[in-house]
Amino acid sequence: MKNLNKIATGAAIVLMSLPTLAKTNVESSLQQLKTNSENSEFNYKQYQDNLDIVNKNVEQADKATKELQKMKKQLANNTKNVDKNKQSLADMEKDILKMKAGEQAKLTHEEKQIADVQKMLEKLQANKKKREENLASYDQMVLKVQQERKDWDTQVQQMAILQKELDLKEKKAREEKAAWQAKSNDYKSEAKKWAVQSKSSKDTYDKVKKMQD
Repeated sequence: MKNLNKIATGAAIVLMSLPTLAKTNVESSLQQLKTNSENSEFNYKQYQDNLDIVNKNVEQADKATKELQKMKKQLANNTKNVDKNKQSLADMEKDILKMKAGEQAKLTHEEKQIADVQKMLEKLQANKKKREENLASYDQMVLKVQQERKDWDTQVQQMAILQKELDLKEKKAREEKAAWQAKSNDYKSEAKKWAVQSKSSKDTYDKVKKMQD
């Protein structure tokens, strides 16, 4: 603003001094012109310096604008890359969800298979328990049969001993029978003999008695 004031003041002095040049001395006018020239040169330098500064600022602003445009372009490219990456991630997520759905289906199927296997296992375990009980029962039956066989063997042995005893007793009975039969024959012979003798004696007795009577 000070520089502008100087220019305006110089111009006014020039305009005011033109009508009075004839009245003033030349030296004074020259001095005034010199002052105006110096002021003008000073103002020129000031404006030129300001112009240089402004131009540099414009240049810096232009560089900044280009840098900002470059950054904007890079940002746009990055945005495109982000969108591309986001799309890739979306596609990847879609594939992952598809694989997850497949795994879930397999898991559901395998869980059903596990449930079926568990039911079958429970059934087999129940059958195993029942068969173990049957085996234990059969073992008891085998032991009982074996014991009965032993009892029969014992009875056979006892019967064999009894058979021997019976054989001995039968032999003894036969021997006693034979002895008694022998005695019976002797007694029968004697009895027959004595029967004849008794009859003969009785007949004799009867005859003698009858004769006496």
